[in-house]
Order: sequence, then C-alpha cells, then structure tokens
Amino acid sequence: MKKNTLNWLVGIALGAVFLITWIRIVDWQEFISYFHEFDLKMVLIFSSFYLLAYFLRSLRWRIILKPIYKMGVWESLSIFMSGMLINYIIPIRAGEIAKSVILKSKKNVKIAESLPSIFIDKITDLFPIIFIMILIPLVSVKLNSALYIVISLLFLIFLIFLAFLFFAVNHKSKAIAMLNFFLKLLPVKFRKKFEDFFINFVDGMEIMHGRITENILVYFLTLLAVLSEAIYIYALFRSFGAEVSYLKILFGYTLMNLTYILPTPPAQIGSNQFMWVLIFSFALGVNENLTSAAVTFSHLLTSIWIFAVGIISLVALKINLSQLLQNNNGKD
Repeated sequence: MKKNTLNWLVGIALGAVFLITWIRIVDWQEFISYFHEFDLKMVLIFSSFYLLAYFLRSLRWRIILKPIYKMGVWESLSIFMSGMLINYIIPIRAGEIAKSVILKSKKNVKIAESLPSIFIDKITDLFPIIFIMILIPLVSVKLNSALYIVISLLFLIFLIFLAFLFFAVNHKSKAIAMLNFFLKLLPVKFRKKFEDFFINFVDGMEIMHGRITENILVYFLTLLAVLSEAIYIYALFRSFGAEVSYLKILFGYTLMNLTYILPTPPAQIGSNQFMWVLIFSFALGVNENLTSAAVTFSHLLTSIWIFAVGIISLVALKINLSQLLQNNNGKD
C-alpha cells in the first residue's frame, strides 16, 4: 500500500470519528434556527480578513525564503495558496511539501534548500501560544483545570523546544548527541531518519541567523495574521447572534490555530467541527449549536475561498493539479 493511500485512510478515519462525535452533540432543530436571522452580508464582508491572514503568511514565508530564492509578492502568494489547496485535498499536510515541489519545477530551487524555510514558517505558527498565556488573565472565562493544564504543558513544551532549537543552531554536534540520548529507545532505522531530519532542519534555521530586523518582521506578520483571522471569526459569531467579546474569540481562535499544525482529514471535515465546539463551546461557554452553525457556514465559505484562490494560483503558475499531486506523491 502506498504511503499516500495510507495517509488518506488515516485522515478519513480520523475525520469520521470527529464528525460522528460532533453529530451526536448537535441539536439539529436549534442548529437550523440560528440560520433564520443570520447576517450573511456581515460575514461575506469580514471574510476579507480571513484572506488577508493568508496574504500576510505568504509574505512571512517570502521573507524566510529570501536568502535562498527572492520571490515576488504575488508569486509567493500563488505558491502559498497552491499549497493550501493541496492541504485541503490530501491529509497529513502534503501541501507543505507541494510548495517545495512547485519551486523545484518552476524555479529550479532544490527541494532540500526550500523545505527548511517551510518548516520554519510552520514553526512560527506555534508562537501564538505566547499570546494565549498573556490572554488567559484578560479573558472573562474560568478555564477548567484540565484545559489549563493542557495549555500550560503546551507552553512549557514550546519553551523547551525553542530553547533547544536556539542551542542546536549554535552547538549542533552537542544537540545531536543530546537528541540521540533520548532517541535510544527507537529502532536504528527510525533514529537515523529523525537525526537526518533534525540536522537538515537546524541547517535550515541558519537562514534566519543574524537577520534581526527580518526575524522581528516574521513574528509581527504572524501576530497580524492571527489578529486578522480573529476579526473574521468575531464577525462570524456576532452574525449568528453570539454575545461574545473579541478577546475571547482571539483567545479561542489562537488556541484553535495550534490544532491546524496537526495532521487533518481531507478538507478538515469532522476535525474542524469537533475542535470548534470543543474550544468555543465546552471551554469558552458559547452555545454548542450556535458554534456548530457558525463553523458549518464558515467551513463552507472558507473552503470556497481556498479552492477558488488555489485554482487561480495554479492557473497563474501554469501548473497542472493532477501532475502536481503525482509529483507530490513521489516525495513521500
């Protein structure tokens, strides 16, 4: 069985579990009632902030990749959105690899050179957990102890990972020795693959070394992207009649964004619905049927946006989608 087929099966099974769980939670009569006074115009207008967030992230990746390949603004957006489209079609974040495949096929940039920039780009999406810790005292909601422990553990793991990453950039051989000490339980085959991945990643991190201004700009763009998406989500909830503050939405969606780093089912069907209800309803107290109505519409709208912009991007880049998928499979 090909690895990509296995990824599909795992993704579909995962999505099915989430979807069935979500379906059992929803009161469908109340769910439908929220669409009766739904403000469609508000959501459509504020969905521009959702697109703005992706534009900001494409600029972030452009800055990271600059020492390897200098992209134009629209070129970086086209490649970035093409990758987002692939992420929707194939689970396990295949779209991230697709960006490197596009750069190789169209700009002759070696995959080994561009791939670390994509890893770094995704790592910066972890930084909003700092905002989460800052927002906890400001959000007028009592988190249950289990969620607070999970968030605190994530924050601690992030700090340890960040500290180790900075240590590794400056002391690579010592970092590898430390890593091997903890990887002794793994079979030699997997240990070697993990070590090679780690070395390539650390080598890739060096492209940001000494670029203080650009590093600050990368994190600033990440913050702007999160704030922009939160504006859209806030307008979405308000359009369904939710009495909820922007800070609470910012907190919830920042936490939600961390889950997007994990492997997702095709088109995020099931995982999106379940995670929204888990975070916005069970953790933050928004009615679960209102949240379900909001995520259902938002999922449809954002999917249309991603498919539309993604296909336009592929056409602009003169890339055949089926050929790209085949090339991407070959990189598994």
